[in-house]
Amino acid sequence: MQIFNFILLSGAVTALLVAAVAWGRRSAPGAPGLLGMQLSTAWWLTWYALPFTQFWPDDGLFLRTRVIFPSVVAIAPITLVFVLGYARGTNAWRASRLLALAVIPAVVLGVALSPLHDLCFGSWRGLATDSIFQMGPLFWVHSLYSYALIAKSVLVLLDVYQHGTTHVRRQARVLLAALLIPFVCNTSFIAGVSPAHLDPTPLGLVVSGVLVSLAMFRRGLFDLVTVAYEQIGVAITDGFVVVDAQRRIVESNAAIWKIFEIGRPVKAGRALRDLLPELDARVDCAGTTPTTTEFVHGAAQHLELRTFAICDGDGEVSGYVLLVRDVTAARKTALALEGANEQLRTQLDTIQSMQAQLQEQVIRDPLTGLYNRLYLADALARELTCSARTGEAFAVVMIDVDHFKSVNDVHGHALGDAMLRALGGLLRQQVRPTDSPCRYGGEEFVVIMRDVTLAAAVERIDELRIAFSALRFPCNGVDVSRTFSAGVAVFPADGHDEATLLAAADAALYAAKAAGRNQVCRAAAPSLSTGTSA
Repeated sequence: MQIFNFILLSGAVTALLVAAVAWGRRSAPGAPGLLGMQLSTAWWLTWYALPFTQFWPDDGLFLRTRVIFPSVVAIAPITLVFVLGYARGTNAWRASRLLALAVIPAVVLGVALSPLHDLCFGSWRGLATDSIFQMGPLFWVHSLYSYALIAKSVLVLLDVYQHGTTHVRRQARVLLAALLIPFVCNTSFIAGVSPAHLDPTPLGLVVSGVLVSLAMFRRGLFDLVTVAYEQIGVAITDGFVVVDAQRRIVESNAAIWKIFEIGRPVKAGRALRDLLPELDARVDCAGTTPTTTEFVHGAAQHLELRTFAICDGDGEVSGYVLLVRDVTAARKTALALEGANEQLRTQLDTIQSMQAQLQEQVIRDPLTGLYNRLYLADALARELTCSARTGEAFAVVMIDVDHFKSVNDVHGHALGDAMLRALGGLLRQQVRPTDSPCRYGGEEFVVIMRDVTLAAAVERIDELRIAFSALRFPCNGVDVSRTFSAGVAVFPADGHDEATLLAAADAALYAAKAAGRNQVCRAAAPSLSTGTSA
């Protein structure tokens, strides 16, 4: 009997140890339920081992039964709470469900500890001649209810075993044994198979505590939230690794080892840094939010890593799920598309550059580099529209090189072209960026001068005339020079449309020619600036 009591007390100590571990991991799914189970077990075993009969020879067994009865009625509901929390990966319970589980145990316990205890214990008083079948009706109601809860717990664990991973199955097997052994011991006592004076249920609870200890310390119970497997179920075709808070490998699949060319999947418990240092370095930087990174493994293997943190109820990280996908083919396709896009962009830039060049060729005079007559028509129309809206004046200047025909006849067309290019260069250098110098045809030029007064336009063109007349063009040992005449018309004083303004400027030009050339005249007005006739 002393050995029997020693075994029971040792079982109580084991239950308290498991309860302490469960308290330390109380945020893990199922841990609160296991804590309640082990405390109930420790209560049951401790009081069962005490020598009640030595102090109360007549009714010591009956008193002991009433003392341990709180744990007797509580252990089955608490077991179901533990199993469901473990299987579903959560400790969240609605108060109504917990209350429903506690109704029958509370009623039975209240009756057992009250003067109405005969409804629970009947005529049984723990004497050698008493049989378990002398118990009252509430005892059998409680027994059937407890067996139903235990059966439910067993079915849940069987489902976990059927659909779980290898690591979860190992845990489920141990937990099934921890539930079934006390159940079998109790049913043998209730059925009268075991001796009436010896209840084997406490021994079953001792074995159960040892098995739960095995599940915790050897099978990693509560090291991993089982619901994590549901999170990776949608990506099971990719490689995955599940690690705990210390980054020890808890579960993996064959795809991950194939990707990294390691071989067969390893057993749980190995450090991630020993087998997959590339992943371990990236987990070291991970937080609680899901992250996606891409890195190159080996020579040219592109891998995508998705990291999910597993957090407990307090927000503490208890592990990570790592999903790895080989995206080498997709990356090569993307690089090929990027190369094709870059080539298309280069071709487009070339086309746009050629279009710009063609556009310039269309509106530029090839000899002087000035705008041509086609551009002049558009520019003049734009200036008329803008000035009509703003009320600002602009000038139209028509220029003609004096005695230019003689240059071509006497000295050749090459010298004439040189003079025209020189005049075009002067126009580009001395007019403002907002002005539009154009070659009108032959030796005639037109300049549109924006936002300018008549006096200012005449002054600028006259400065240009003086600069051109100072140019010398060597030919066969002789320096050749020419002058030009110009006519200035101003919008709106001299016209309100293109034809009128050009005609007014042309008329002023001919007035300058008639007055002796090498001078600037304004439309319908006497000469404002004169120089030496040429």
